[in-house]
Amino acid sequence: MAKTVSGTYGQSKTKCKVFEHRGWYCAKGSVNVNRTHDPIEDGVDIESVHDYNTFTADKPINTENQLVKAIES
Repeated sequence: MAKTVSGTYGQSKTKCKVFEHRGWYCAKGSVNVNRTHDPIEDGVDIESVHDYNTFTADKPINTENQLVKAIES
């Protein structure tokens, strides 16, 4: 089951929504999808997450469903 949490990215700690599903995650509006063993929970700084896999989605991901579809395609 996909989930959405509040997170940050970058040196300025820009706030963002982060979608996560089965260890795959991305910031809302991004095409960069990453996989991690780290917990993706509210307050996560995605710059500090240790990734072990990544891919680029065809278009920006703006919903949990779009993340799931990108992972499954």
